[in-house]
Amino acid sequence: MPGARAAITAVFFAFALPIGLWAGAIPALLRQSGSDGRQLGIALTLHTAAYIGAMAAGGQLARRIAPRRLVLAALGLVALAFPLLYAAGSPLMLTLALMGTGASGGLLDLAMNTEGTALERRLGRPILLSMHAAASLAFALGAFGGSLVATQAGPLWLVLPVWAVFAPVAWWLARLPPAPEPAPLAVAARPRRVERGRDVGLIGLLLGLCIGAEIAAQMWSASFLERQARELAAFAGAGAAFFAGCQALTRLVGDRLRDAFGDRRVITGSLLIGVAGYALVAGVPGFAAGVFGFALVGFGTACVVPCCFALLARDPERASAALGTASLVAGLIRLPTPLYLGFVAAAWGEEVAFAGIAAGLALGALLAQLVRTRD
Repeated sequence: MPGARAAITAVFFAFALPIGLWAGAIPALLRQSGSDGRQLGIALTLHTAAYIGAMAAGGQLARRIAPRRLVLAALGLVALAFPLLYAAGSPLMLTLALMGTGASGGLLDLAMNTEGTALERRLGRPILLSMHAAASLAFALGAFGGSLVATQAGPLWLVLPVWAVFAPVAWWLARLPPAPEPAPLAVAARPRRVERGRDVGLIGLLLGLCIGAEIAAQMWSASFLERQARELAAFAGAGAAFFAGCQALTRLVGDRLRDAFGDRRVITGSLLIGVAGYALVAGVPGFAAGVFGFALVGFGTACVVPCCFALLARDPERASAALGTASLVAGLIRLPTPLYLGFVAAAWGEEVAFAGIAAGLALGALLAQLVRTRD
């Protein structure tokens, strides 16, 4: 069992590394492909649609294929998709490659979280946040390294760290003994479950607003920081790196925060910290202020998605339906977010786009008060 936990945690790390490398290399890849902000917004919207579609399809596949086998298959697809993204030499190729990484990444996201949840049930204690912390750490390392490698050597060289991590992780996972049948969920010491079906929709809105804020920090911070100080272009990935690094640190203590304050209070406080972060990015010019603002956004978004998942999964018999419904609602916000960011940033500036994200998180903090839970 400890070996299985370490191996699945390594999968989370591998999943996020190429995304972080891409996020840090976005300015270089835009120049390489001849794309602008609007085209990036369209491409990322299609990426998100492919991602959501792959997660929905993966849910059906997981009923017929063991999650661990699905993880292995998805790892292979991701390892093939990202080199095409790093090599993209035109707007069309960038768009097609992002759709490919979205489809493969969505499948891996679904499969690894399914396997992680099953392992959590077998262990009988919360471990999923620690796995998400590993993903945040990988994204942070990738974002910082991606801008350095892409500006100094070229984006295609990013393939090497991806394959160097994916190969041993896949080998490790393939050597694990077969997983036993999952036991009933017995994770939470203080169960808090959604009271009514209406709350599933509210939680879906919270998920969408938070994921939209994460997309903005991951995919737009490097371009924003490069414009703040072009002489620091090699370090433009610092915003995404600090965002993800602060996410990782917060997720390491996230389960203790949930136990001390409850999921809804953690969600509310987290979203307000995210509002402060984006307000700083939008309102205070400068490279250092931007990096600090994105770090605050990392602190503020770290626990929201896991807490929302925890609220939805308190009733094991209806967890799948609740997760599916909430994911669909979240997709209504998540899908147009890149398009919004691309067009608003091009028309009025990234500061205005980030101010809109701050307003969305503030709305989320209000909506969280309407979610009814019981201890």
